[in-house]
Amino acid sequence: LVFLSNENEKTVDAFIEYLHKKEKLKAVGIPLNPTLLLHGQPGTGKSKLANFLAAKLDLPLVTARADALISSYLGSTSKNIRLLLEYAQNEPCVLFLDEFDAIAKARDDKNEIGELKRVVVSLLQNIDNLGDTVLVAATNHVHLLDPAVGRRFHYKLELIPPKERERRRLIESIFQNFDIDMGVFD
Repeated sequence: LVFLSNENEKTVDAFIEYLHKKEKLKAVGIPLNPTLLLHGQPGTGKSKLANFLAAKLDLPLVTARADALISSYLGSTSKNIRLLLEYAQNEPCVLFLDEFDAIAKARDDKNEIGELKRVVVSLLQNIDNLGDTVLVAATNHVHLLDPAVGRRFHYKLELIPPKERERRRLIESIFQNFDIDMGVFD
């Protein structure tokens, strides 16, 4: 279970419904872009939401920490990204790229070397070729992402710390099998 604000819940439901209608969309010539960018503070449930989506879609979750894709050898990072995305293309799954900003930083960053710029170009090309693969990326630093990367994501969702409604739903869920007066939490 995930506990989201009403607005975020609507976005997640729309994303799932969009994916369930992919055959109808294809039939009328609408290309599918099954991509979701999650961003927000650490601990707000980005990884949990990726797991939830995979379960709802009845697909395995393939998780890759983007920082683990980075190699010190010239060209190896782009190759690692390409191999991962090719695997995801051939195996129906939800591909979850955690710490996404590690491989998708803005190319105009003066502190970055040319290799990272090539990595971003490779990433963009590989995302464009994903087809039906469901791609979920997560970052704590959305402001660091290259603008072209952001445009590749059809759905974007900012996760914030839970407010009273979400906290209450979480507590009720935890204690649902116990005989506890929930009024003590008011």
